[in-house]
Amino acid sequence: MASGCSGDESDLDASPRPQIIVIYSVGGLGDQGYNDCILEGVQRFKKTYYSLTDIYQYSPGSIEEAERLLNDWLSLPESNVPALCVVAASDYEDLVAKKLSERSLTPNKRILMFESENSHKLPITTFSISMYGSSRLAGVTAASMGTGNALVMLAYDGEHVITTAEEGFKDGFLSANPHGNVTVEYLADDWTGFISASEAYRRMAQWSEEYDFIFPVAGGSNSGVFRYTRENPNSPLTAGMDVNQWGLSRNITGSAVKRIDLVAEYYLTEWLTSGELPASGTYGLESGYADWILSPYFEDRCREAVEREREKAAKIEMEKINEKK
Repeated sequence: MASGCSGDESDLDASPRPQIIVIYSVGGLGDQGYNDCILEGVQRFKKTYYSLTDIYQYSPGSIEEAERLLNDWLSLPESNVPALCVVAASDYEDLVAKKLSERSLTPNKRILMFESENSHKLPITTFSISMYGSSRLAGVTAASMGTGNALVMLAYDGEHVITTAEEGFKDGFLSANPHGNVTVEYLADDWTGFISASEAYRRMAQWSEEYDFIFPVAGGSNSGVFRYTRENPNSPLTAGMDVNQWGLSRNITGSAVKRIDLVAEYYLTEWLTSGELPASGTYGLESGYADWILSPYFEDRCREAVEREREKAAKIEMEKINEKK
């Protein structure tokens, strides 16, 4: 997908129109979750400020295409046009580091990267939404349903955002059920674990025999888990991810929600209206950008346990965020 908007020639003559390009995760749009939520925020921003900025959105079909897009943008000569590149996926962190080692940002350009802690110390702005607190509440929910064996399904090993979710779920589950067991499995060796719904669906047959609860943290691949639970009534309980997904399956106990749309809209608006991006940051339960929302099918049974844990989860999460500063 590529889209843009522009205004009258008189506007262009009066002052340079700021330009924004958004590069989504490879194959991410249409996941009914994280990437579609980003799109909602960008589209709201675009609707509000269409007359003040040009905005172009791209959904690459491959890493190579994403590299070409980024390279083309960096190759544009310096000008008086404010330019922002929104890299809406942490999958591109190494790619951005590589490209910036080859070509520096000109003074009119800024880069905003989602879900990154900027381990390469690049001259960019980053933000991330911590999943520790919401995942801890998910773990408490799973334990309060009487489950003893839980599985955390991750896209791949080493991605800091999803490993934080793993840690939170484990801590919450075992704090409520010290005798329980939590196992971790990965769908792939790299970012393709986020687009492996068929693999998740295939492995659910075995997982359903071994586990009472599946906590899936794998982007679009989660749909394979939800599909299996819809088709097989004796499937394990599970959790929605990134947006409120309780309607996708009766087995979804709640959803670890990330209001990435609101954060994206906030950063874009601040850049356009003030000329500068807000400071890099990490947001958790206390910010309101992250939450654990129970499904109406399980709310009566789990609400008390979740609310008892909420303040503690937020406090521990904030301590972890501060430790990394």
